[in-house]
Amino acid sequence: MGYLALNIKKYGPPDVALELVEIPFEEPRNNEVVVSIDAVGMHIADGLAVRGEETLKPLASTPGFEGVGTIKKVGKKVSILKEGDKVLLPMGTGSMRQELKIKAQDLTKIKQPYAPDEQLSLITVNGFTAYFLLKDFVNLKKGDWLIQNAANSNVGRYLIALAKIHGIRTLNIVRRKEVMPELKKLGATKLIMDYELTESVCLKEILKKNITLGIDAVAGEATESLAKSLADKGLLINYGTVTKQPCHITFWTLFKKDIKLCGMSTLNGFDKRTKKRVKEIHQELALLVNKKSLQTKIAATYSLENYLSGPMNILISQAMKEMVRLYFYQINKGINGKPRSNNYDCCL
Repeated sequence: MGYLALNIKKYGPPDVALELVEIPFEEPRNNEVVVSIDAVGMHIADGLAVRGEETLKPLASTPGFEGVGTIKKVGKKVSILKEGDKVLLPMGTGSMRQELKIKAQDLTKIKQPYAPDEQLSLITVNGFTAYFLLKDFVNLKKGDWLIQNAANSNVGRYLIALAKIHGIRTLNIVRRKEVMPELKKLGATKLIMDYELTESVCLKEILKKNITLGIDAVAGEATESLAKSLADKGLLINYGTVTKQPCHITFWTLFKKDIKLCGMSTLNGFDKRTKKRVKEIHQELALLVNKKSLQTKIAATYSLENYLSGPMNILISQAMKEMVRLYFYQINKGINGKPRSNNYDCCL
């Protein structure tokens, strides 16, 4: 007898790249624990890893970059965790499995009362990304503005909520008017449609806000639109390419406004901090989720056995489109592959 895990046997589409394997149950060593995985988030990175388009996971490894679980067994020398504790996994542990043996010190303990597993499972990648975008690039003060596109994405939603907590005002660009009330409820200061950013009257009003930080997840021509909305000497950060195009800023925008464009990697944010501080931030994010201050939309849930269902085929078989649906795998508490009735446009 053992537990189930996904295995990348070769790079390619899911039906040939992935297999569901049974792994013998393991016992923790002195400083280790065994975690029963409760929920795992599905990301674009999983698709890239399984297709082999980016060197993110070697062959004969398990996909999954984040997750939440419950301590099942503890090693003899473990004193910081006990059976039944809820924990967040560190990034990149290969979480698409039913169990994981890991060093106790690598896990982040979550305080009660717990938010739903599906909410907690998504904060390790996108939660840290939003936090680092807000904290690491421009020293924004209370009342300052930032502008972002893809505001209805998971990172965008987290960024709205975190900015509100810190008194930072957000100008948020979306593609659909129907999402505006929901984002406003999360704390968005102002919302505009993407086409409005190219209109001279709207741009003139935006420039009055003296925005020094722009956050771009779309790339392509959208980068230029954000750059034009920034104050002179502003900073534009790119952390994604929904369009799968390079960032485009004209020479004249750079020349006239002295705009700087830089890339952002969540891993670099970890490298700037001690392990102790990273764990503290992880706990802070979990607390905000538990309080419902950080929330995102869950498109659907699937059991591990249904790994060839909708989400894997979208994220692994197809090229990434302008926006994709973010799906969520609920491993041990799956609902037999049946998605919930509501689907939401989400992103990276």
